[in-house]
Amino acid sequence: MKYFGVYNPMSGVIIREIKSEDKEIFLCAMQSSQALHHPWVKAPVTPDEFDEYFSRYQKPNQKSYLLFSANNLAGVFNISEIVRGYFQNAYLGFYAVEAHAGKGYMSKGLKLILTRIFKEMGLHRLEANIQPENNRSIWLVKKNGFRYEGFSPRYLRVNDVWQGHEHWAMTYEDFIKDNNDVLEKDHIDIVAYNTEWPLLAKIEMAKLRASFPANSVIDLQHVGSTAIPGMAAKPIIDIQIAARSLEEMKIIAVPILQKLGYEYWEDNPDSERMFFVKGMPPYGNGRTHHVHIVETSSRHWKGKILFRDYLLSHSEAAEKYQQLKIKLAREHKYNREQYTDAKSEFINQILKLAQN
Repeated sequence: MKYFGVYNPMSGVIIREIKSEDKEIFLCAMQSSQALHHPWVKAPVTPDEFDEYFSRYQKPNQKSYLLFSANNLAGVFNISEIVRGYFQNAYLGFYAVEAHAGKGYMSKGLKLILTRIFKEMGLHRLEANIQPENNRSIWLVKKNGFRYEGFSPRYLRVNDVWQGHEHWAMTYEDFIKDNNDVLEKDHIDIVAYNTEWPLLAKIEMAKLRASFPANSVIDLQHVGSTAIPGMAAKPIIDIQIAARSLEEMKIIAVPILQKLGYEYWEDNPDSERMFFVKGMPPYGNGRTHHVHIVETSSRHWKGKILFRDYLLSHSEAAEKYQQLKIKLAREHKYNREQYTDAKSEFINQILKLAQN
């Protein structure tokens, strides 16, 4: 039996819209998966329930896709309440099939769904609402780039009980952020010193201090090359925030800074720092600000201030650093990680001098 739909030859899975003749295989798969689904969702398991389900997903603002691997039904993805106009949004639901759970098929299928949603249907946003204890489903959407947007109590009725749900969402910008053309837009440029940088930093620090709860922020400092008068630099204002507690900040900082236009680097491997970027493509036209949140006891807080202050008082070292940055920006224009790594030896040398 052939299944025509969206196929990814690298993943070995296919998705296609549900058909009326799928009734038997659909019900068999859902009936055998009730233990897996309970208590999170209730899939159709009777002929009448399938008929109602199938009818609902024939409407123009609803889509149901079946996921197949080697002609076996491995999962179901439901796209509901598709809204056009200013919103361009839809909601995502899904059912795994017990016999094929835990094999990576749902993740592969979700990638195909996202391609369908953002590239073919042209939507801007997709939201999945998941009960907080449903760890498998949360892991699935998080792994595939969805971001946590909050929690609503008594949000959806599941098994005749109103349950609270977490909101996980992805926008078109999230979907394309790792594309090569987007990454190339986030390139490194070193520009001449701008006398407005100190004022821009002062304005932004005032906004930041006003946005956080009282006593959660101990200090704010303008750091990095834009804090050194006369130095050519990437046109990005770096602001370091000393927090009373990094654990507290992990709870409150993300929504606060999102309102100010920042994106959070959730995959940052450095456990001593939270890092936020404003203006980074595709969320903006170019980086304008970085925010680093640390505790005062961290090496980051002391190190960035020591480095800045040493260059402020040692013009020869500042000139060497400027020339190094210009050279490295030419060599690593499209690779920020290599650019940063290549500066580390010089920075460490300066920190040793500053500490003596």
